[in-house]
Amino acid sequence: MNEKLSEEFNRSISQTLLKNHPDIILILDGEGKIIQVSDNIIKTFNDYSRNELIGKSLAEFMVEKDKKVFKKQLKEISEKKILKMEEYKFIKKDHSKIAGELSLSIVESEIGNDILLGIMRDISNQKSLEKDLVKSKQMFQLVMDNIPQLLSWKDINSIYIGCNKNFARVAGLNEPAEIIGKSDYELPWKISEAESFFEIDQLVMDTDKPEYHIFEPQLQADGKQAWLDTNKIPLHNSRGEVVGILCTYEDITDRVNAEIALKNSEKKYREAFNRAEFYKDVFAHDISNILQGILSSLELSRLTLKDVEINKIDKFYEIIEDQINRGANLVSNIRKISSIDDNEKKLIPINVSQYIKEAIEVVRKIFPKRKITFQLTAPQDLVYVKANKLLLDVFQNIIYNAVKHNKNSIVDIDVIVNDELIEGKSHIKLQFVDNGLGVPDPQKITIFQRGTVESKSFNRLGLGLSLVKKLVETYNGQIWVEDKVKGDPTKGSNFIILIEQSLI
Repeated sequence: MNEKLSEEFNRSISQTLLKNHPDIILILDGEGKIIQVSDNIIKTFNDYSRNELIGKSLAEFMVEKDKKVFKKQLKEISEKKILKMEEYKFIKKDHSKIAGELSLSIVESEIGNDILLGIMRDISNQKSLEKDLVKSKQMFQLVMDNIPQLLSWKDINSIYIGCNKNFARVAGLNEPAEIIGKSDYELPWKISEAESFFEIDQLVMDTDKPEYHIFEPQLQADGKQAWLDTNKIPLHNSRGEVVGILCTYEDITDRVNAEIALKNSEKKYREAFNRAEFYKDVFAHDISNILQGILSSLELSRLTLKDVEINKIDKFYEIIEDQINRGANLVSNIRKISSIDDNEKKLIPINVSQYIKEAIEVVRKIFPKRKITFQLTAPQDLVYVKANKLLLDVFQNIIYNAVKHNKNSIVDIDVIVNDELIEGKSHIKLQFVDNGLGVPDPQKITIFQRGTVESKSFNRLGLGLSLVKKLVETYNGQIWVEDKVKGDPTKGSNFIILIEQSLI
C-alpha cells in the first residue's frame, strides 16, 4: 500500500471511530484542550456544538473538585504514558451533571507535540442504579431491623450470611454484619440447641419444604433461656435451586411462662378442690359413725339402767368415751391434713428411734387397760430421716391401729429399722409388725385410700391411714402393708415405710 492510500485508510478509520464508536472519543493536546471529538458527545453534553467544544480544555466541563484532579493527572501522564479509567463528574449545557469514566493514552506525533487519545463512557445510569441499589439495601436493612421478630438467613451449609439487629442482639453481636461466616456452633446457644437448628435447616433444604411453628429453646447471649416459635423457609436462585434458608423467630418466652403458671395455678386449685372433697367425705363418713356409736351406747345404757348392772353401764360409758376420743382425733387429724402442704417443703432431720418411742407411750396412755409388749430393733440409736414433726402422727396412727384392731390378750408390736440403698441413695426402712386382725388381700391397697368404709369384718379407721399415706408421700417416701406371716393375713400385719435417710 502506497503512502497516499495508507493516509486515506487511516483517515477512514478515524472518521468511522469518531462517528460510530459507542463511547465518546476525545483527541486532546498535551494541555488537555479538545482537538477533536466523536459525534455522540453532542448528545451526551446536551446539544453542545462541536465548535463550542473544540479548543476548550476538557477541565472546563468538569465540576470544581474534579478539575484539580484532572490537571494533576495531565502532568503525570507524560511519565506513565497512559491514564487508567478514572471517574469524573461533567457539567452539561443545561447545568445538569453526568458521571463519566475517562481513560487517556499518549499518541506520539511526528511534529513533536504529544496528542492524547481519550475514551469516555457515560456511567450516569450505572451510578443511578448503584445508588438505587444502595438505597434499596439500606431500606431492606431498615425494614429488617425494625421488625420485632428475629430474622436470619443462611447458605446451603447453614452458615450465616445475614440477620437483623434483633437477632444480632440475642446472639451477642454488636452489628448484623458480624454474623456473616459464622455457624450456630459459634454462637451462645447450647450445643444441643445448635445441633437441633442445623438438623432442621438441612431437613428443610433437603426436602425443599418449609417448616412452620417449630417450638425451640434457645440460650441467648444475656443468659436468658428463651422459647422461640420458628419458621424455616428454603431460598432459591433464578434456576429454582435451593441455595439457602430464611429463618424467622418470635420470642414466646412470656407466653410459655404464662401457660406454665396457669397450669400450676389450675393444678393448685384442683388439689385444693380435691382436699375439700376429701374433708367432706371424711366428715360425712366418720362423724356419722361416731355419732351413731354414741347414740347406740346411750340407748343401750338407758335400757340397762333398769337392770342396775353397773358393770354393763361402765362398758357402755367406755364405748361412748372411745367414740368421743375418735371425734377429737378426727378434728385433730383434719387440722393436720390441712397443714401438710405448708409443711411438706420444710423437711428437717428427724430422729426415728425417739419418735417411735414417743408414739408408743402416747398409745399406751390411750389404752391403759391393754397389755402391750413393744420391741424396737435398730442398727443404732441415732437414725435420721428427712421429714418433719408430723412423722410422730404417722407412727401414732400405725401403732394405734395395731392395738385397737387386736383381740389378743397381749398386743405384740415389733418395730424393725434397717438401712436400704435405692438408686444410689440411702433410705431407712421401718417395719411395724403386730399380731392383730391383719389386713385381707383385697383391702391392702384400698386401706390407704380416702373414704375407706369400715365394716364389722375390717374395722380400721380410714382417716388415719389416709393421713399417714399423704404425710409419707410429702416426705418423698412410700408406705404399704404386708402379712406378718406371708399368705396368712389372720396372723397379723406388717406396715412398711420407706423414707430417704438424712445424713447430719
